[in-house]
Amino acid sequence: MGDNIAQRREADRYKTLLEIGQSLISITDLDQLLRKIVEVVAKEIQAERALVILRHPISGELRIANSTANVDTSTVEDAIQFSRSIVNDVVNKGKSIFSRDVVKEGTYAKTDSVMNLKIRSLMCVPLIAKQNGDIIGTVYVDNRSVGNIFSQEDLALLESFASLAGMAIENAHLYELAIIDELTKCYVRRYFEQRIKEEFSRADRQTTSLSVLMIDIDQFKSVNDQYGHSAGDLVLREIAGTIKRNLRTYDLVARLGGDEFAIILPDVGFQDAYRVAEKIRTASEQLLFPGMQRKVTVSVGISCFPLHHVNNPDSLMKKADMALYKAKQLGRNNCFFYGQQEMLELFGQVGTQGTSPSKLTIASLLEKMQDQTRGESADEIDFLIGKSIDALKIYLSKSASSKLWQCK
Repeated sequence: MGDNIAQRREADRYKTLLEIGQSLISITDLDQLLRKIVEVVAKEIQAERALVILRHPISGELRIANSTANVDTSTVEDAIQFSRSIVNDVVNKGKSIFSRDVVKEGTYAKTDSVMNLKIRSLMCVPLIAKQNGDIIGTVYVDNRSVGNIFSQEDLALLESFASLAGMAIENAHLYELAIIDELTKCYVRRYFEQRIKEEFSRADRQTTSLSVLMIDIDQFKSVNDQYGHSAGDLVLREIAGTIKRNLRTYDLVARLGGDEFAIILPDVGFQDAYRVAEKIRTASEQLLFPGMQRKVTVSVGISCFPLHHVNNPDSLMKKADMALYKAKQLGRNNCFFYGQQEMLELFGQVGTQGTSPSKLTIASLLEKMQDQTRGESADEIDFLIGKSIDALKIYLSKSASSKLWQCK
């Protein structure tokens, strides 16, 4: 009777783990996938630690790609050393390693990491790519407190799960290669265009803000001409890194091509969008490049929804691009907001405590607006400014046409 219950429990566990393994195929975000794998393995196998260790396809270098939270920083170095001794055998032989008690069995007992971490039970199984049969890494689990914690059934279960996990990782990696620019590790244009449509639709549906920044490296061609393409590649990587460091985790940055980047800022109005742009501009200006006797600067164009009254993402991007062109035209190393000149003129005319339009800057305008509109909704302020810009543009356009007609 007891054996039947144990068998049913084992069958249920096997079914659950395989169902989870099959569901992994739909996860295209590699980091999310790896987190899911270690969480499931740690829970279902009842391991104290679970690690996914991936092998670089060219160099063969091994790295811990993800692990359970209880692998603290003080033991990561030991874990890597320990994993190398185990994983190298698994990768080279293509076979799992299973030990109910490492200390008693003695094969790996003398390694520093086993002694330091007091490893007792462990299992390490290969992750195999379906496309070419290459071993792309391993799933590794252990327990430090008790020996004989794992069984042969646990090993069979982990191997079955790892075969599905290997396919899922390969899938996610191929997807990542398709959407990530290899040099800058930013998203590619095609993926950006897909996401801007989704974010615009969401902002329109939920009546929230959405801002777009278009960024161009100033005089980038001269960097390549003067210092060579390897220096140009370094500049692109560092600028991309600087952009990412000044964004939230859910903002999206893409390399549109050459030295041009674009950023999607969900739920961000024009005031915060301008501040983000300025942070990126000033941080880029402070970068130092070995062997280069010049600073590298960027220009930024900004557009916002619903402020600019566009009804599709292409128009929003076009306005950001027009603002970028204006930033370049004004001398580079600039952030320019679409309609900025009209807005400055408008607010200079309606009076920000007597400031003349010629001396009014976007930074001082934001500061004064914040003082004067305390308590009002930021979305309402943005909307009113947008309407004011549009009204002023129509007025200026009609005024110019009228003068032209009078001249005729």
